[in-house]
Amino acid sequence: MSLKLYAMPNTCALAPHIALEWINKPYELKLLKRGQHREPEYLQINPKGKVPAIVLDDGRILTEAAAILVYLAEQFPEANLGNTNDPYERYQLDELLAYMTSEVHADYAPHFAPQRFIDDESQHNALRQATYKRLHEHYTSLNERLEGKKHPVGIRRTVADPYLYVLTRWIDQTPLGINNYPNLKRFRDQMSSDTGVLRAVATQGIPL
Repeated sequence: MSLKLYAMPNTCALAPHIALEWINKPYELKLLKRGQHREPEYLQINPKGKVPAIVLDDGRILTEAAAILVYLAEQFPEANLGNTNDPYERYQLDELLAYMTSEVHADYAPHFAPQRFIDDESQHNALRQATYKRLHEHYTSLNERLEGKKHPVGIRRTVADPYLYVLTRWIDQTPLGINNYPNLKRFRDQMSSDTGVLRAVATQGIPL
């Protein structure tokens, strides 16, 4: 199977990129520059104008990071990145991916683009401060989830690990600081020494 991943640096597309490195099968990476995701050429691939997107060899297109990650785990079971044998562990994986994408990621929106919510620029800082309080709640919950654990789901890495890694990177853009969440700091350090992570980060040209 031939896979083409469309990604953009410093976005959640890093998660399926890492997963593809772990799967260790040939794939093609199309790295977009900021703004190219809004251009007609890419909008033909994903009309939502977002990354990631994966084009399969038969032309079918996958979008939405969580769905892509689950697809990769199921399509390449030999990589052992999913928890499909135990229904409850599968639920835990789905639950965490849903939480990280639909809540934690979504709550970053006022940080990245406050103008989408309030036109008055004088109110943007107050909006961001409220956002950071909400994000602190999320990171506290994720930090507790990792207490005494190496991975967020089960006892081995899954496709949830690279998405959580993305979130631990984004925290550096906020006043919160990764050191305030020691379990997440330990997890990020662990991921930062992984060869697949190192390859993906280097290919995208972004710092650890």
